[in-house]
Amino acid sequence: MNKADLSVPILTAAAIFAILFPSQGSAGLPQRPPAGADLARWESQLTMPPHVVSRLDWARRSFVPSGYRKLEALARAKAPAIAAGKEFAVMQRETARDRLFTDAGLTGMDASEAAFLVLAMATKDMDDDLRMIMAEIKATNDAKQKMREQIKALNRWISEEMGKASSSSDINNANVTGRTRATGTRSRLGLEKASSPLIRLEYVKAPVVPPLPPRNSNIPVATLKARLDDIQGQLDSLNELSEMTSLRLQMTMDRRSKFISTLSNIMKKESSTQDILVQNIK
Repeated sequence: MNKADLSVPILTAAAIFAILFPSQGSAGLPQRPPAGADLARWESQLTMPPHVVSRLDWARRSFVPSGYRKLEALARAKAPAIAAGKEFAVMQRETARDRLFTDAGLTGMDASEAAFLVLAMATKDMDDDLRMIMAEIKATNDAKQKMREQIKALNRWISEEMGKASSSSDINNANVTGRTRATGTRSRLGLEKASSPLIRLEYVKAPVVPPLPPRNSNIPVATLKARLDDIQGQLDSLNELSEMTSLRLQMTMDRRSKFISTLSNIMKKESSTQDILVQNIK
């Protein structure tokens, strides 16, 4: 490696996120991504153009059930490539050459019409995965809010208990905030991850946040501090992982937008219903 190679900047996750979310600044990843307004905006984008919806409704009405199921199976197989940002023209050609269409005797414009229909169905299937992930992000945001509330409550609780026993030798004021332990930095706690069923987009599952014990339970200060440290560690881990989930989701939404635009423009030009599709795909 020469000296010039060493000068090439490496884009970190923070840098990528700053590019996608310039309003958050470049000092680091945002602490609470995405906000409710972001999710609402993203969800509003998960709509298909009216003429594409009309085309899908026509297919649902026109094909016999067995033929429609074949198209659905092919569409599900194409959805991950759409989410990954594969070029539309390449996908269209690959789909048009599928054995399902060649066995039905479809070639040329007929196969092209069928391919567009399948890709529209695949995009709709992908949207179902994205809605599921957005719902999980909402649940994760709710869990993080509960953790923040518990951290505040525990800090107040610890301060009150320390005031009652200010002469106790085991109380260390440096630990009240729960930011660090005297023996080292807070550990990151493991959280369950999962992937969406169709496009296999990874996300962190929202954890169950158990309630705090009652205030009259005579819990030692050291135990309260340990509970505070555990909750803060889980919150830190959840922030880091949910940031990556949000990044993956935003990138997928950007790819979807480009794909929908191309699909929509092409379908606007295709005015015929190509009844030969209904006759041959059974």
